[in-house]
Amino acid sequence: MNITQKTSIHSPVKYLKGVGPKFAELLARAGVETIQDLLYYVPRAYTDWSTVAEIDTLRVGDRVTVVGQVLSTDLSRRRGRRSVMLAVVEDETAAIVARWYNQPYLSNTIKKGDRIVLSGEVRFDKHARRKEFVSPSFEVMGDREVAELVHAGRIVPEYSQIGDLSGKRIRRFVKSAMDAHFDEIVDPLPRWVVERRRLPGLKTAIADVHFTKDTSLAAFARGRLAYEEFFLFQIIVGVRRQRRKDAPRAVAPLAWSETEHARFLGALPFALTGAQARAVDEMRRDLEHGAAMNRLLQGDVGSGKTAVAAAAMHQAAVNGWQSALMAPTEILARQHYENITSLLEPLGHSVVLLRGGMRAEEKADALEAIRNGGASIIVGTHALIQEGVEFSKLGFVVIDEQHRFGVVQRAALRQKGGAPDVLVMTATPIPRTLSLTVYGDLDVSVIDELPPGRSPVRTAVRDEAARGRVYDFLRQEVGEGRQVFIVYPLVEQSDKMDLAAATKMHKQLDRKIFPDVAVGLVHGRMRAEEKNEVMRAFAAGEISILVSTTVIEVGVDVPNATVMVVEHAERFGLAQLHQLRGRVGRGSHQSYCILMAGPAASDDARERLKVLAETNDGFVIAERDLQFRGPGEFMGVRQHGLPRFSVADLVADTRLLVQAREDAFELIERDPDLSEPESRAVVAAVERRFHGQGDLMEVG
Repeated sequence: MNITQKTSIHSPVKYLKGVGPKFAELLARAGVETIQDLLYYVPRAYTDWSTVAEIDTLRVGDRVTVVGQVLSTDLSRRRGRRSVMLAVVEDETAAIVARWYNQPYLSNTIKKGDRIVLSGEVRFDKHARRKEFVSPSFEVMGDREVAELVHAGRIVPEYSQIGDLSGKRIRRFVKSAMDAHFDEIVDPLPRWVVERRRLPGLKTAIADVHFTKDTSLAAFARGRLAYEEFFLFQIIVGVRRQRRKDAPRAVAPLAWSETEHARFLGALPFALTGAQARAVDEMRRDLEHGAAMNRLLQGDVGSGKTAVAAAAMHQAAVNGWQSALMAPTEILARQHYENITSLLEPLGHSVVLLRGGMRAEEKADALEAIRNGGASIIVGTHALIQEGVEFSKLGFVVIDEQHRFGVVQRAALRQKGGAPDVLVMTATPIPRTLSLTVYGDLDVSVIDELPPGRSPVRTAVRDEAARGRVYDFLRQEVGEGRQVFIVYPLVEQSDKMDLAAATKMHKQLDRKIFPDVAVGLVHGRMRAEEKNEVMRAFAAGEISILVSTTVIEVGVDVPNATVMVVEHAERFGLAQLHQLRGRVGRGSHQSYCILMAGPAASDDARERLKVLAETNDGFVIAERDLQFRGPGEFMGVRQHGLPRFSVADLVADTRLLVQAREDAFELIERDPDLSEPESRAVVAAVERRFHGQGDLMEVG
């Protein structure tokens, strides 16, 4: 019985003829779980073997296809277990030898008398003094014509190998799926979308992307499939956005008081920049609206996001709401606590810090103030979402450096208040494509200017040969009363990576290189009390040089620090280096960032580091970092709910993403319930395509 008669295009791929459980498990690594998924598994490249030549016209170096008959075969073993398979193939003009190494099974595949197609590069055997093919692609034709071939004699799709599953076998599986299920393909896109964007039909796109007759058609087909992926995912984003706007608020819409805002501005020790004032105004409109706010606040390091959040916290407190700010580290939480206390306590608001290492009595007092409403603003780490933390009337939530939290952690804080207004802050600039996917259901505010008086940090890339001059420069800065960060990628030396470790280098810097300077050490394995004491001493100027790991990436504000040295800078992503650079340049003195490239740094790594030397624009840096590292590594898929796109490329397909978003949101506007026939087809396709991945987007 033909197994394909018992399957449909939506059946698990293991039921496709030839696949089975073993290969299905490998295909699942690439997101291929159903037969339809396999049809969306597009080739990584194409090899054009469509030029068919007669054997007597072949020249060394030609990349061609020949069609002929197998005159003879010979399988021999040489040098121990190494095998060589030879086949002599003849057409009407001449004969040529084809040679394959270590593929003894070919003696059962290629036999005398077979009609065969060979595709490959013509080489010259100096010993036998003859032309030959070495490891050519081939296909035994049988009764088929060249146009019906899969592996040779045509434009051949090349698929990425998955474990032990070869690209050639995947090609065979795809052909089997198309032969058995092509007629079941249903286009999920509404007709008006296809016509508006001038897209090929889905059947045409599937055929052209796999077994095309023209590579330009294959590129057009791939674009169509990428657009479809984006469109279906933007339906998830759009529906979630709509649901949030329709969700009942935990508290009544905020009554924004211009009088109170003026009082807040008057108490600030500085004036808001134009970008900060614009962000505050965008929040005000959200907070006064009937739907709960869900806004992303992007701002480069040092741009003043905390002051923007504090403006809203002040209004929330005036309205009788509590605000909660969750930060990823104790250092950052403590800094927020100190900053917000200085801004809001003079206005009559009680600010409480909640962290993991508090004394029992201190923690009990904080929990009681949170429960009875005595605390208007609560700042903390993930301790805010632990059991036993009960808010009196939580109406406004701020999640800072939210990329450091998991999806579940972010959701837990929101649920503490039912459906509070939410402000998500990040100092990691987010490229547009990722903003439209990962944060596509949030409104976005951008602070794109620094406070007055800030000078751009001067950045240079240096190698080991310049180390002496770098140390001389550090002595000069310290001698003028400035302070220095030196950051290492590891806490302790690793046998696997030859990187200078923070603990070892701290001793060397302290005892040998800067014996007359106070050199401190801070890293993530230290107890919270130890870290806090070192950071206090550094902020107070008692330590001149701070040796650190990336624990100081966020949340450290020492205006007197003017130099950031990053050792083995090639081990860091550009966005992370930009964050580290943001620890300096926060005062009135000119600041510097020195990126030390390790001796093993590649040319590509040095090219990446040049980006930091060329620009201080975080958004430009983020775009380049995305290009270098790809979206999965840039964002952290598990943390962010970044979907796995099998066709679409978040770096290359920005235009398609923007178009798909416009069309998906228009469909939701036309049919909010997605109940019309064309909408139901879209919803079914979303459910099949993303297999529940959209649930990860529940929290921004």
